[in-house]
Amino acid sequence: MRELITAPSATGAGVRENEVASLLRGDPQRPAAARLEIYAHAWFQRLREVLADDFGTLARVLGEPAFDELVSAYLRAHPPNQPSLRDAGARLPDFLAVAPGAWRRVAFAADLARLEWALIEAFDAADAPLLSQATLAEVAPERWAELRFVFQSALALLTLAFPVDRVRIAYDREAAEIPGELAPESTCICVWRTNERVFHRALEPIEAEALGLARAGSRFGEICEALAARLGEAQAPARAAALLARWQQAGWLAALA
Repeated sequence: MRELITAPSATGAGVRENEVASLLRGDPQRPAAARLEIYAHAWFQRLREVLADDFGTLARVLGEPAFDELVSAYLRAHPPNQPSLRDAGARLPDFLAVAPGAWRRVAFAADLARLEWALIEAFDAADAPLLSQATLAEVAPERWAELRFVFQSALALLTLAFPVDRVRIAYDREAAEIPGELAPESTCICVWRTNERVFHRALEPIEAEALGLARAGSRFGEICEALAARLGEAQAPARAAALLARWQQAGWLAALA
């Protein structure tokens, strides 16, 4: 029954009556296959609602016909296999990157889906304590070079080929028009949660590099050295300190390691 409901032929073209006659009772007014289509339609529509909610910006950019085509193709390739629908869209970003379809006219569709899925992951991530400014202030000067930092599990750093944050910002602001085209531009976007709200912003290359090093476990002294290679010895310490203060104020830091 499940296989028939989720089969590609269960909606639209219908299925053969003898495939469902042993599972569903029909009558002249509504044969078994027609009854099956009711279940299949409900299955598809519920999943479409979930995916449209999770990927609202993508649905808006693609338009209803292309988004429906995408959902149908995606569900055929990756039908949900968990009781909860929370992870129904987990594979959609990767699917968009390789699967042919009308959505391919939007070159940044896969990157936009990656951003929107990261927003969901950040919202659901486990809570962690916040590293306070007072704790940082208590660190002895001679210890700073060896410091490592533990970040919130809700923090994600995305490296994308398109600046899709601009599209999501327009969507969040309920703009009348949302960009349907973007020029390729290497973009690093940070996603995080603060007080049950999820945020995102694009990072300048220097901050993205420093954050990547810090999240990978580099010591503060090593981060300063990397910044010095870009900015020079005179500017690097102040810039590193400013970035660290910004991360702490944004609630990205959980602890010192």
